[in-house]
Amino acid sequence: MKITIIGVEPPCPRCRRLYDLTVEALRELGIHADLKKIVFNSDEAQRLGRTGTAHDIAQWADIEIDWDIVQRLAGTGWSKDLDTILMPCKKRADAEGWLMTPVLRIDEQVVCMGYVPDKDYIKENIIKSMQEGTQ
Repeated sequence: MKITIIGVEPPCPRCRRLYDLTVEALRELGIHADLKKIVFNSDEAQRLGRTGTAHDIAQWADIEIDWDIVQRLAGTGWSKDLDTILMPCKKRADAEGWLMTPVLRIDEQVVCMGYVPDKDYIKENIIKSMQEGTQ
């Protein structure tokens, strides 16, 4: 199983939280996977399609975001509030077929992007990918 997290370097609170939850999910499931992080603006990430941060998406799509609030929230670590304020960017990225960090790919399939899912969602997708791989 190959799991890739596409994010920023150094990791923002959202990218870090997704990575940590993925590690926890794998450990709790007792599964070993090839887990790697790649930077959103790397050639590898860009081969997957138009990939960027919430800030990039906001600029591309002319979405107004209060970046002072984002900075304040990010300064305290990850929170659902941080994902919520950036949701307009995620929705636009979805509509346009763009990838917005953080991105979680399991065995070449994007299972979430633009927000941090809960650990159970990550586990469900790991199990689903394993089941699909055995069919």
